[in-house]
Amino acid sequence: MKMTCMVVLLAGCLGGAAQAQQSVTPPAPVAPTAQAASPTTPRATSEAQIAPGRWDVDRVLCSDLLGAADEDRAAAAMFYFGYLAAKAGIHVIDVGKIDGNVHKVMERCGAAPSITVTQAFRQALGRHR
Repeated sequence: MKMTCMVVLLAGCLGGAAQAQQSVTPPAPVAPTAQAASPTTPRATSEAQIAPGRWDVDRVLCSDLLGAADEDRAAAAMFYFGYLAAKAGIHVIDVGKIDGNVHKVMERCGAAPSITVTQAFRQALGRHR
């Protein structure tokens, strides 16, 4: 039951982020010379949303997490913290280290936005399973 609630929470968080991104007004066109002088890197997108309101949590990219609103990003990060701890068979969590660990993961995501959130957690926290 709790896992179902967490999946629903994640779907809501990521769904809200996707909706927010769709409603953003595109910037005014830039003159071709300025555009050529400063190329932009397109945001990596994921195929994690497999249906409306349904997400494959192992396919969500860091760019999705980074693009979410602060509150949604925090909720999704906590979801992943618990989800991956359960997958790894971790039964004891030092709550004093959660903020620091989540910060490490967010730094990893910032450095590599095209990797999955699960990869970022494993790389940042040294969990390989």
